[in-house]
Amino acid sequence: MHDGLDFQYKQNSHSNRLISFVMNNFVARHKWSRQLISHDEQSGNSKYKYSHILELAPICKDDLVVLPKGLSKSLGGIGPLVLVYKITTAVHIVDVHTMRTHEIDMSNYWKYMFRAICSRERMTRFIVLNVEEYDYDVNVSRSAARQNFKMVRLEIARESEFGVNDRTFIVNTHLGEIINFNDTILGYDIDEMNC
Repeated sequence: MHDGLDFQYKQNSHSNRLISFVMNNFVARHKWSRQLISHDEQSGNSKYKYSHILELAPICKDDLVVLPKGLSKSLGGIGPLVLVYKITTAVHIVDVHTMRTHEIDMSNYWKYMFRAICSRERMTRFIVLNVEEYDYDVNVSRSAARQNFKMVRLEIARESEFGVNDRTFIVNTHLGEIINFNDTILGYDIDEMNC
C-alpha cells in the first residue's frame, strides 16, 4: 500500500523486536502511543493497546537527490546535486564532480527531510564511446577510496540515438574501476529531465 503496512501483535514485546530491527538497519523514525482498553480497580490490572508508527526514509540506492541548502552547507559545501550510493542507518552520498562522500545520519536526514528527484526507473541506457583517466587524488576522501571509487571522464551517447546522430555527452563518473570502452551503462539523462 502507498501509505504503509499494518502489523498486529498480541504482545508489545513482539512489536518491539521488529522496531528494533528496523531502527538498527534503516534510516527510520519511530513514534508510539498507548490507549487504555480496560482497567480493573479491585486488582489494579490495566490493559493497553499500543500503536507504533515507523516511517522509513523514501530514499534508495542510486537515487539522484538535491540537498537542501542548510544541509549542503553543514557538509562543507558538497553538492547540491549528489548520488546516493548506499543506504544503511545513514544515507551515503557521493558528489561525482569532486568525489567527496558523506554519511548523513538519521537525525540530520529527518531534520532536513530531502527526497529523491529521480530514481532508478528514470535511468537511461548509454553507450560508452571513450574513457579518459582523470588526474584526481582520491585520498582526499577516504570513504571514496574505501568504496573503490575512481573518477573518470566518459564520452557517451544515448543507446536509442546511437548510429542515428552524432550527439554525445561528456560526463564524470565515480565508477571508473568497472566501466570500459563500449559498455552499456545506465545513467540519469539530465538533459531530457523535467524535475
